[in-house]
Amino acid sequence: MAEVARLQASGVQYGLQIVERLVRLEVSRLRAAGASVEQDEYRGLYLSDAQIDGLLAHPARADLTTVASDPDREFNRARQDLSALATNAVGPLATLIQLAHLNPFEVGCLLLCLAFAAHLACAHLLASGHYDGPKRRPRVDLAIRLLAQPPAGAEARSAFSIDAPLRRFQLLSLHDEMSQSHTPLLAQTLALDARIAGFLLGQTTIDESLRPYAELESAPDGHLPFPDELIDQINALSVLPATDLSDSIIHLTGRTGVGLQQVAQALAQGAGLGLLAVHFPALVNALGLDRAYVLAQREAALQQAALFLIDLHLLKPEQAEQLRVRLNESRLAPLTLLGSDGAFSWPGLTIQLPEPDFAARLELWKNGLGAFVTSIDALPLEKLARQFRLHPHHIGAAIRAAHGSAQWRNPGRPAISLDDLYAAARSQSTPILNSLARKIAPHYTWDDIVLPADTLQHLHEMRAYVEHRHVVYERWGFERKLALGKGLMALFAGESGTGKTMAADILAGALGLDLYKIDLSGVVSKYIGETEKNLSSIFQEAQSSNAILFFDEADALFGKRSEVKDAHDRYANIETAYLLQKMEEYEGVVILATNLKMNLDEAFMRRMHFVVDFPMPEEEDRRRIWATTIPPELPLAADVDLDFMAHQFKIAGANIRNIVLSAAFLAAADGQMVTMTHLIQATRREFQKIGRLVTPADFERYYALTKSA
Repeated sequence: MAEVARLQASGVQYGLQIVERLVRLEVSRLRAAGASVEQDEYRGLYLSDAQIDGLLAHPARADLTTVASDPDREFNRARQDLSALATNAVGPLATLIQLAHLNPFEVGCLLLCLAFAAHLACAHLLASGHYDGPKRRPRVDLAIRLLAQPPAGAEARSAFSIDAPLRRFQLLSLHDEMSQSHTPLLAQTLALDARIAGFLLGQTTIDESLRPYAELESAPDGHLPFPDELIDQINALSVLPATDLSDSIIHLTGRTGVGLQQVAQALAQGAGLGLLAVHFPALVNALGLDRAYVLAQREAALQQAALFLIDLHLLKPEQAEQLRVRLNESRLAPLTLLGSDGAFSWPGLTIQLPEPDFAARLELWKNGLGAFVTSIDALPLEKLARQFRLHPHHIGAAIRAAHGSAQWRNPGRPAISLDDLYAAARSQSTPILNSLARKIAPHYTWDDIVLPADTLQHLHEMRAYVEHRHVVYERWGFERKLALGKGLMALFAGESGTGKTMAADILAGALGLDLYKIDLSGVVSKYIGETEKNLSSIFQEAQSSNAILFFDEADALFGKRSEVKDAHDRYANIETAYLLQKMEEYEGVVILATNLKMNLDEAFMRRMHFVVDFPMPEEEDRRRIWATTIPPELPLAADVDLDFMAHQFKIAGANIRNIVLSAAFLAAADGQMVTMTHLIQATRREFQKIGRLVTPADFERYYALTKSA
């Protein structure tokens, strides 16, 4: 009974004692055979017999110092104790045995390597067990002599094959002798993996190789941001034992930040596990896929955690296929969760996580703001949830950023304002379009633009469309009727300078959205497939922010599809069809501006929700443009006649703004107020710039007025 109790309470330390007994027997056997190193010319690298005697006589090993009268019987007894340990071990050693299904010989190999790695004195003693002098690591030959019964030597060699547990799970590694191109198996040395050594000695920190790419996650914080039906399904799945799941693998797919991490945490918690989240593509780039996969699986098992492999859509196609093969093999983690945005495919259980709708986003804002929500009106908060289609992760980050701004403004009593939230929401939603588009900071208002009443009403209808589409699509059921086209596509048609860009600027400011003007020269490429790639990047990066994408001179990019006469025409038409697809998938606002409406493809025209014509301004509108363009601070001479300028020069609003600005500089150079002469001179320069013929008739009335004066 006492022996059984001893074994049941045994673990790593008891195993190390067994290994020391075996080595002591081997050292005694070698010395009895006359294998002394006392006079060896390499004595400085070895332990002398006297040093070995000192180690054997250490008080902590008093029970091992008696010379065996029957070495074979003592060897057998120690190996039997090792077999009993492999069956009855507790603690970290028991965990490893169960995870990797280790046999007694393999357990002994781990303990032998641990003795070398963990105890300096023990390492000196074990080093003397080699025939040809001490080594810094145990060799395969020593492991077989110590741990395997003599008839089982050949079988023991198979424990070091690449497919056996010791190497398949990278518990230990084999190394060639230094300065030798090839070392026979028996002469190769064994090294225990550093993480396994630490685990056996009671360390719980994450593997050093994984630490930059992995973290242990806590239980989910708060309510899952999904419809109740989906939450019920996730909860029902989470309470099932991992062994009841198909292959113990679940694929979670959805856009980044949509809540994959929270669902993974809920599934792991339901299974009674922690969660080890690993940014797998980055780890693969650092270690290679095979080593990255084994270390991630192994660490999850050691931490008693579910393994969550993140961002699998970033893997290369060949890496994704290699991962699928590995997942179909034996796994160490009790539960494996795969996270991607949908580009990674898995034939097993897959949970598609939707983006949060308006109601879910509003709830996330309210819950995240907590006590601060009372200081913010409900309607503006609803507007925030409507306009920014942010995911849970980004909403949380925006609230933290808004709180930081409020605390900087008033450290003692921070109060989050709506401006703080809008600024933070824009910072979270800003797409990375710098190389393909230019961000325009809105600075115009409705009072700045002069348009016919019907055109202005058209723009207000566009604004209402964006502000209330959640009601139409989500509350009134139109979302079920339309697979695509939930965004807004508009065409602004008119000559240059009639206000198309200004109108887009005003809409962006009124809606609180970012405005990006697409650089067509950077988008369109002569290389096949490159244009599609650029457009995909634009729409994907702008998706979360609901940003307004403004394509100026769109007829150059969205022109009529041509009859296919050669390969160039065929690929141009493919690009056009691809643009139609991406525009329909985009849930934000896309505005196409063109000077030549008739040049646009009919397929684009049919898909537009709004077609807004920007006519050249009539005299009355031109007079209003002249008046609104001149700042109140600008000093005007008494001879300035805006009625004459509006009547005489039939030009667009942008030209009028250029003329006023040029006249101001001319006046500043003369050191006086803006006079009619300055305006006329600036007008002549503007006509020359746009290539319009300047004739005396254009200025006839002005000349007559000045002559009579």
